[in-house]
Amino acid sequence: MTRTIPNSLLAGLTAGVLTATLGAPGVATAATRPRSATLCTIRPLPMPADVTHGEARAIDPTGRFIAGRGLRITGDVREELLLLWDGPRVTVAPSDPHRYLAAVNRYGVIVGSAFVDGTYRPWRYRDGRLEWLPAPATVSGSWPLGINARGDIVGHGSVEETETALPLLWPADRPGTVEVVDAPPNSAAQEIFDDGSIVGTAGASGGATTPTAWVRRPDGRIDRLTAPGAVPTWIRAAQGDWAVGGAGLDGDHVLMRWNLRSGATVPVHPGLPSVQDVNARGTVLGDRAVDRGDRLVPLPGAVPGAVIIMAWAIADNGTIVGSTNGTRLRPVRWSGC
Repeated sequence: MTRTIPNSLLAGLTAGVLTATLGAPGVATAATRPRSATLCTIRPLPMPADVTHGEARAIDPTGRFIAGRGLRITGDVREELLLLWDGPRVTVAPSDPHRYLAAVNRYGVIVGSAFVDGTYRPWRYRDGRLEWLPAPATVSGSWPLGINARGDIVGHGSVEETETALPLLWPADRPGTVEVVDAPPNSAAQEIFDDGSIVGTAGASGGATTPTAWVRRPDGRIDRLTAPGAVPTWIRAAQGDWAVGGAGLDGDHVLMRWNLRSGATVPVHPGLPSVQDVNARGTVLGDRAVDRGDRLVPLPGAVPGAVIIMAWAIADNGTIVGSTNGTRLRPVRWSGC
């Protein structure tokens, strides 16, 4: 799971580091794992011998499939690649610096967007083939952000004339079609669950709409995810009964998670400066640490002044994927954290 459009891999290599985009008390508590002797470990993900740089950006909820990007350098030629790990096996597909991956489901289907002919076009990679997805005629760009087990895809489109966003659904049972989700105006749909629930944020493109997080239930009911003080709320990621994001304005916001069953808020550990993802257990992932509910667990692998780590996504079994960036960018996996 991962819900943002990243900078190009080449830009990350040039800069030498990757940057991540980017509570109030409640009555619910996040599920936590009992303390054990399990060690939090980091391991590199395998890459083909001719692929020199890479990163892991998304993992499916079961922890089986991992999606990322790599770079093959042959002389003066640099070729970006789409990478899909299934256990120790890695599949390589050609990509380009303007293609961004957003999510992968439990069957290894990847979705994302690509900048083509001056606009962002939605795509899907499955069974070894890249397929372009349709987009409404009214939008100037489209970005898939989430996919469930059956293959339903959600995201948003940008309406340039009104400077607003449309929440979009690409239904698996109606191939070649795209629909506008019945949701609050000016919204981005960010995640779709296996039961058809959709989570998103209104005010996705700014403008006059106050940012408001929401969940659309399978019966069409829409519940707003609020915070004390009626402040703006936004979603970063969601899985199972949990969503994570924040409340407040830029520069003055509080990170929080919501229990989607009750709507109650649960504080994010104050030592976590940002949120990247959340799994079905309510475990919140930051870029360099994990909020287990009862404790903050730093991710190993960083070396001050030499190696930077960046975590991007967490599976329901606790597997975390990301990268290390020292002399080169390398895809990694954390476990037991």
